Amino acid sequence: MRGPDPARRLWLQLLAALPLPLLVALWALWRDVFVLDASGVERVGDGRAVAAWSLLSLASAALVACLFAPVRPLRVTGYTFHALLLSIAFGVAAVLGVAHAFGGPSGDLAAPAWALAGLAVTAVLCAAAIVATAALFVLDVRESGEEGA
Repeated sequence: MRGPDPARRLWLQLLAALPLPLLVALWALWRDVFVLDASGVERVGDGRAVAAWSLLSLASAALVACLFAPVRPLRVTGYTFHALLLSIAFGVAAVLGVAHAFGGPSGDLAAPAWALAGLAVTAVLCAAAIVATAALFVLDVRESGEEGA
C-alpha cells in the first residue's frame, strides 16, 4: 500500500482553510456588526454584536487550526465541525447575497456589485473547502486503516 502524501495533505489543508479571512468578514455582516447598503458597508453593531462576531471568528480560527493538528482524533473532530461551520457560512453568504441583490426585505438594501461578488466568492470558496475537508477526512480514515492492517 502507498503511504500518505504530505504535499497532497498540505494542499487540501490550505484549500480547506482558505475561506477563513472571508468568514471573519461574513460573520460581521451576519451578526450585524456591519450592514450593506447601496453606499457600501456601514458600522451599526453594538457591544453584543461585536462579542458574537468575535466568538464566531475565534471559533472559526480554532477549527482551522484543528485541521493542522498533529493528533488524528483532534484533526477528525476539527474536520467534522469545520465542515458544519462551512455549510452554515455557505448558506449565510448565499442568503445575504440573494437578499441584497434584490434590495432586502424593504427594498432599500441593494448592495454594490463588489459586495455581491464578495458574497458569491465566499459561498464558492466555502463549497470548495467543504470538499477539501471531506477529502482530508477520507485521507485520515485510510491512514488509520493502513496503520491497523
